[in-house]
Amino acid sequence: MKRKMRFNMKLSCLFLLLVIFGCKQPKKKVEKAIQPKIEIKKFYVGDINNDKENDTAFISFKRNIETNEIEGLENNCCMKIEFKDSIPSITLDQSLGIFIAKTEDLNNDKVNEIIIFAQTNEGYWNNISVWSFKGRKWNEIARTKAFISENQDFENRIIKEKGNYYLIGENQWKENENGDFEKVKVKI
Repeated sequence: MKRKMRFNMKLSCLFLLLVIFGCKQPKKKVEKAIQPKIEIKKFYVGDINNDKENDTAFISFKRNIETNEIEGLENNCCMKIEFKDSIPSITLDQSLGIFIAKTEDLNNDKVNEIIIFAQTNEGYWNNISVWSFKGRKWNEIARTKAFISENQDFENRIIKEKGNYYLIGENQWKENENGDFEKVKVKI
């Protein structure tokens, strides 16, 4: 009988241990919140404020580490283009990436203008705008859209005809006889 009691006692202890350890919640895998990586791009834009020194445009943005996609620093995918030397910033909404290049002096104010390519959420379509810094503020002097799929598509976007400058883009709703997007010329 004692033997049976010891056996039942051992069995009860074993059962109790199984219940205690068996009911223990498994450890949850703690996932770290993946912080986006902040990146800064520099664009050399020439002398835009007529101080005889070359200026630089800076863009700060977040890059999602998992998807490698660019995210704006603010709501609405805003991209802020900042400068030094008290030159005010330019903010563009709904932009997933920006490329900036200097252009020649298009409005005879003795300083060069800049051209901004802002990638949209419409695939390869970019908003293209030309900006002039005059009177201590930025003025957008031309805007269009363009289909940008290769580096060469950034080139030759400003042309001069009969003494006037034009910004060249494409009409995303109209194709020519070859199936290419119809060209658009916006006077600067």
